[in-house]
Amino acid sequence: METETAKDKEEVTSSLTEEFAAPKVETPASRDLANVIKSPRDLPSVAVIGLFLLGTVAFFYFGRVFLLPLVLALILSFLLRPIVKALAGLKIPEPLGAGIVLFVALFAIGNGVTRLTEPTTEWIAKAPESLRKVEDKIRHLVRSAAQLNRAAAQVEAITKAPGEERPTKVEIKGPNFADALLSYTRSFLIGALETIVLLYFFLASGDVFLQKMIRLLPTFNNKEQAVEIANELQHNISTFLFTVTIVNACLGVLVGLGVSLVGLSNAILWGVVAALLNYIPYFGPITGVTILGVAGLLTFDSVPRALLPPLIYISLHGLEANFITPMILGRRLTLNPGVIFLSLMFWTWLWGLPGALLSVPLLMMLKIFCDHFRPLAPVGEFLSG
Repeated sequence: METETAKDKEEVTSSLTEEFAAPKVETPASRDLANVIKSPRDLPSVAVIGLFLLGTVAFFYFGRVFLLPLVLALILSFLLRPIVKALAGLKIPEPLGAGIVLFVALFAIGNGVTRLTEPTTEWIAKAPESLRKVEDKIRHLVRSAAQLNRAAAQVEAITKAPGEERPTKVEIKGPNFADALLSYTRSFLIGALETIVLLYFFLASGDVFLQKMIRLLPTFNNKEQAVEIANELQHNISTFLFTVTIVNACLGVLVGLGVSLVGLSNAILWGVVAALLNYIPYFGPITGVTILGVAGLLTFDSVPRALLPPLIYISLHGLEANFITPMILGRRLTLNPGVIFLSLMFWTWLWGLPGALLSVPLLMMLKIFCDHFRPLAPVGEFLSG
């Protein structure tokens, strides 16, 4: 009995150090999922599953203060874990390697924020005046809102009965902007600190959490499946995030060079903005086009020339999204575009901007889980591109 137990532990440990392998998934069949509701007697089970899903959504929504740093740290650990493993191969202990990786990452982020603070502050300070200039430049393209207001006022004056008093306006003042900004900043800093600490523990602990979880599983088959799922999660998510990060960085460089060639100042700022917004599906590129369009209208007197910066960005993004990224990632890591949009809406509603950034990695994690369970294999096939 002791020999079998030792053998199981040895096999599980060796499987943790093996190269990541493709999941062994049989061809999904819709009948596997349909078996869940094959008879009226199973309807109570379906109702219980529905209530469980609703409870899970409520838990994600009300527990976002706790869950968001945890999930963000876990996703980032998938991205940085290969670097820590590479340092471990150079005889650097994992706790020390995790500290080095975090220090370099935080230094790079802090240095970048410092360099971009001055041009960003200048644009924010000029925002009211800039918006007025934009309005003046495009006024001839749209109907004047002032004329509509005057017409509405004349109609109101005509229809108003003599002696009729105007209704008393009740104004409800919202919360003070400074207090709201201070509260948001405090919450952001606390969340960022929690994420950094959790990320360090995830990187420094190596496979300790996975090994402890495996010991709790009852059978060797369950342990083997858990190791396979964990390995594929780490491999696919890290591959996806690393690839997307490299592609977005290249996109930012090209956008910066492109807008600089047409005469737009602060090319580094616009390149960084384009790279960061490209992490958000659909809404990110739309926001980038809008921002570069406003910047072009503020910089150039000619409207056609002002449209060159957003045109450069949307052209490069279209080339990246439709050809380069799918070619690099391949079909295995490609997701259904419609499902990506639904995931973006769902996680943005739950967690705001961080949810939008995490929507695609979380969708990939769901697909990997579905691929490893036969009844849910049709769901995984539906999520794939």
